[in-house]
Amino acid sequence: MNGIDISSYQAELNAGIVPSDFVFIKATEGTKYINPTWEEQAGQVIQTNKLLGFYHFSSVENPIAEADFFISVVKDYIGKAVLVLDFEAGAINAWGTVGARQFLNRVKEKTGINPMIYMSSEVTRQFNWS
Repeated sequence: MNGIDISSYQAELNAGIVPSDFVFIKATEGTKYINPTWEEQAGQVIQTNKLLGFYHFSSVENPIAEADFFISVVKDYIGKAVLVLDFEAGAINAWGTVGARQFLNRVKEKTGINPMIYMSSEVTRQFNWS
């Protein structure tokens, strides 16, 4: 499968016409930021019947609070879209695997859905993920 992830930086892009099987859209970051274009971008994807996902860009705040914020924003799409944690930048050092697991477990606890996590290959080798 081929897919892309997009955020408000690609606001001018019609996500529905990009050749791909799926589109992951940035919905949130931290506990305050909501992508101002996420709903419009989601509508473009839905119209083309591509697989839809929403991702939360991890910050350095409390992982459980970040998970709750993410869920509160995408709640109407739970069961209709893949939920994803984008684990990179400051959260790698601030959270480590403990914080990432807390986020993922909280999303599972609140939604019943096992979210995905994505990161660079370097980060997969940097920590013990077992």
